[in-house]
Amino acid sequence: MKPVYFISDIHLGAPSLKPEFEEKRKTALLKFMDMVEKNGSRMIIVGDLFDFWYEYKSVVPKAFFWLYAKLACMVENGVPIDYIAGNHDFYLGEFFSKYLGLRVYQDGFSEKIGGKNFLVIHGDGLALRDSGYRMLKKILRGRLVRSLIKWIHPDIGFSLARLFSKKSREYTTSKDFGETDGMLLFAENKVKEGYDVVVMGHNHVPKFERFGNGIYVNLGDWLGNFTYGIFDGNEMQLLKWEFEK
Repeated sequence: MKPVYFISDIHLGAPSLKPEFEEKRKTALLKFMDMVEKNGSRMIIVGDLFDFWYEYKSVVPKAFFWLYAKLACMVENGVPIDYIAGNHDFYLGEFFSKYLGLRVYQDGFSEKIGGKNFLVIHGDGLALRDSGYRMLKKILRGRLVRSLIKWIHPDIGFSLARLFSKKSREYTTSKDFGETDGMLLFAENKVKEGYDVVVMGHNHVPKFERFGNGIYVNLGDWLGNFTYGIFDGNEMQLLKWEFEK
């Protein structure tokens, strides 16, 4: 089979990034997607493609037109794309599925790929001391908050969201994701349940861990690590994209 590619935590539009660095990231991402379109059978985005995303009924951010066009082109050329909502882009509506042809998941999915049992989720809320976030997650994803945001002008809504996203990113990167981290324990338990490969993102720390016959892969990020996963039907790998700084 042709390879399946996994990527996570690109955080496009992060306001703290310098414009020249953001432009280089855009170029790198397009080259990566060109490679996937040429060599791959599928691309799976494991959350936080954007630093923030909220989908108004008739409005999407114009700054990412280049990305929308590339995603649609890949799908039209026979490379299916799965998009799992992260903790920065969980307000996904119908735009990506209806207009671009992506398969969108709010909470990840489990699937047999090339004979291996995969579990693919973003991973937010799994840290051992994330009980407060898990409660906040339920509130933010609830109907009340969604309804309130709809009544805010998009320019104001996105401005407020950028501030929240910055704080969220700083919180994530300050967490202690050591050997006792809940994400690692979660993955180990899922392997014991019968999964061959558990793929996550979220904490921006690339990791490749074996548990018996199973594997846990954290995809890292495209803010500093520029790492991605690839499964060729037999072997799962965590690789680094050559990013020109």
